[in-house]
Amino acid sequence: MSKKIVLVFIVLAISVSALAATKEIDVWLTGHSNEELRIINEVTESDFTVATGIKVNYTTLSWSDNENRFLLGAASGDAPDVGGTGPLLLPELGLRGALMDLTNMPGFKEIYNQSYPNFYRSLQYKGLTFGLPYFSTVTTAYIRDDIFRDLGIKSIATWTELKQVLPKLQAKKSNLLLQFGLGEILYADVNMFMWQRGADDYTPDLTKSGYDSPECIAAFKEYVELYTKYKIPSETPMFQGFVSGDLSIVLQYPFFYQNLTHGAPQIAGKWSIAEVPGTILDGKLDRTTNAGGSAIGIFQSSKKKNEAWEYLKWFSSDKTQISIANRIHNEIPGAFFMPSNRKAIPKIDFNKEALSLFSKALESGSRSIYGLVAPRHRRRYLQMATQRCVLQGEDPEKSIRSAAEEHNAEINKKQVEYDRFIKKLLELQKKN
Repeated sequence: MSKKIVLVFIVLAISVSALAATKEIDVWLTGHSNEELRIINEVTESDFTVATGIKVNYTTLSWSDNENRFLLGAASGDAPDVGGTGPLLLPELGLRGALMDLTNMPGFKEIYNQSYPNFYRSLQYKGLTFGLPYFSTVTTAYIRDDIFRDLGIKSIATWTELKQVLPKLQAKKSNLLLQFGLGEILYADVNMFMWQRGADDYTPDLTKSGYDSPECIAAFKEYVELYTKYKIPSETPMFQGFVSGDLSIVLQYPFFYQNLTHGAPQIAGKWSIAEVPGTILDGKLDRTTNAGGSAIGIFQSSKKKNEAWEYLKWFSSDKTQISIANRIHNEIPGAFFMPSNRKAIPKIDFNKEALSLFSKALESGSRSIYGLVAPRHRRRYLQMATQRCVLQGEDPEKSIRSAAEEHNAEINKKQVEYDRFIKKLLELQKKN
């Protein structure tokens, strides 16, 4: 073989290698700070890109505008290859044909089993799956042990027990604060009370609202009465109130643990965390709590679906999530990244007792189930129902039944609107 031919082969080999190394995908993630995104990008470059030759271009979106950005991107054809956001938005995009159904992708079952099954309540519809969890969070109780001890209050297991000690706490100018007050995310507080009584947003077949079931009505009454009868505050700065003692029990996500550890050394040793209060149901204590997080999906318009799938598998793996979590914890004081991967959580650099509690809460936790009604509408129904009761004195049963009527009307409307999309996707899934 002549030197000239050999040289041609070398040039071709280098060219092919260069092309492989310049494969790129665009990924939009929601809710990460610039420092967190820097770490995620550095881990990606040093691991994923080196191993696969696929470069990842990250863009961070805020929680305030991410829905509009994704909806606009999907409508205009200017969507990324991969999108990460709150999980309830992904099926809404998916059923309209904007996101891929991942159920038949190679290795899906193994990846599904890496995370908590209830996480997929928000990501699936009729067996179609539009995203993978990559980040988790869970509601637990934060308790001022010193205040409880001074008042002779022992551990609290149920809402009934908590309501019994609230007058004693309030007499000492301290109180309970639920996680979301009267804001638009209060549906997560309501869900917790619903789940503990066996109720849900929808009937099991997802064709009707669950808000007018006897269990849901009882749950909503108990939730509302904490504001109207037991006079808990609807709006108080949580961190300052907990540190000062104005709040002796609050419900919050794990980032609050970091906030207190790094930002309130003056109360070190005076507080602890526990599972949320629960409800006795059929003789058993149910402490189901809100287990949320973020998820990533692949846009149907992507021309690099295989590369995007490789990225999803990598990003949700225990190795990757441990690496990202440890760097975030070690490099950003007060930040917290809790993986969605079950195997990863016990291995991250964090207080092991706290991680054990978070893991236990995640195992029994749940998250809002996806139905055809867009999340922003469902939030509004429960927010308005609560505000009518707390601010205007409306009867809770009347208010939640009214929310059920609105919900049912929207469900009926969406069933017609989505029918052709769902049939098409189910037929496609069968073929695959």
